[in-house]
Amino acid sequence: MAYFKTTIEAGETIEVIKSFTKRKGAKSRGGKVKATPEEIKEINKLNSERKLRLKINANFGTDDLWIMLPYKKDERPTPEEAKAILDKFIRELRKVYKKLGVELKYIHCTEYKRKAIHHHILINQPEGINGAKIVRQLWGYGRPYFKLLDETGQYKKIAAYIIKETEETFRENDGGRKQRYSCSRNLIIPKPETKVVKATRWMPDPRPKAGYYIDQETVYNGEDRFTGRIYQSYTMVRMQDKNERRRGLVP
Repeated sequence: MAYFKTTIEAGETIEVIKSFTKRKGAKSRGGKVKATPEEIKEINKLNSERKLRLKINANFGTDDLWIMLPYKKDERPTPEEAKAILDKFIRELRKVYKKLGVELKYIHCTEYKRKAIHHHILINQPEGINGAKIVRQLWGYGRPYFKLLDETGQYKKIAAYIIKETEETFRENDGGRKQRYSCSRNLIIPKPETKVVKATRWMPDPRPKAGYYIDQETVYNGEDRFTGRIYQSYTMVRMQDKNERRRGLVP
């Protein structure tokens, strides 16, 4: 007997799914349970979060910038106006990066339900580029706030935040965007690789490959309650060498 092991490499992380079919898990005796509309909504949300997490981990890393772009209280635009403002800002940011000899990568979203309208944007900050200074010069609508990405390479919390905060807005027909977030076209899209493992079962406590550790928050052993399929999933994160240092670019 054998099982399927699917791995997806994304930057410093490797996501793993083990199951007895190429789909997630093998049917248990209980069979399927029909999902309610709310449960289907939650499944779609989790799938969106996974896809975004992989994109972020594959394309961004240490000292790249997670930015909040606000608007002054008396100058807040409509969602339609904000879309046009952000699109123009991205075009100008791309031009500046190009003049400096680097390619801009970004992921951005807009929030405006139950809070003042603002944008979040994740951009790359190659060594020698002061992305924060460039953003301040281009964004004239309010004071931007910056955070540097840490050195772990595991940015699941950013992905979860974007999906959670845009849950209400991305379907609205009010001139805003019709998707949860937007990405530059030059992003790496991680691809899954599946192989057959000749074994009757997998270890409940997965072991990481050399040079990696298991993110324990991601370990799952069990059954998908909607499909009745048994599977294991977890994420491995590359260990940082003791001599590795952050570049020290402070916004």
